[in-house]
Amino acid sequence: MLENDWEARWAPYDMDTYAAALSFLRPDDVVLDIGAGDLRFARQAAPRVRRVIAVEKNRTVLPQPSPGGKGNLHVIIADALTWPFPRGVTVGVLLMRHCRHYREYAAKLRAAGCRRLITNTRWGMSVEEVRLDAARAAYRDVHSRWYACACGRTGFAPGPVEAITRESLDETVEVVGCPACLESSA
Repeated sequence: MLENDWEARWAPYDMDTYAAALSFLRPDDVVLDIGAGDLRFARQAAPRVRRVIAVEKNRTVLPQPSPGGKGNLHVIIADALTWPFPRGVTVGVLLMRHCRHYREYAAKLRAAGCRRLITNTRWGMSVEEVRLDAARAAYRDVHSRWYACACGRTGFAPGPVEAITRESLDETVEVVGCPACLESSA
């Protein structure tokens, strides 16, 4: 088995997950569906947006006929880690709770000019919209609250117990330079 075999497996989600992701789409969006699987999400998104580019590396999970396009849905058989993301994408979609490459995908989307990412990868639970162009605080300046790092890691930043409030528990701070970032750069 390959090290990243989880990402080679197809794992469709329930309709609630797809509905949550679809709710973030806008009619003028150009969507890049990363790891599109059997195109369940891409086919639901296509009537709602300007264009969907579905990237899937495992040809066997694609419905027949596979590559190419129909209407505003274009299917690309490629590894999204190495395939160059096109400019003009307004939103990336990464529905892979088990994904270990959030940082790489987010960086490629930013480099292509994309400003939004719809994903369930960071928390491994519900779907969220990540603003790729948002200002981020330095992790070292965040205390006693939840954080989500640009690298894809999430957690609770330690700090004084008295600083924990209902509001601090309900808010997630976007950060850079979390402990996982520091470990990977060492």
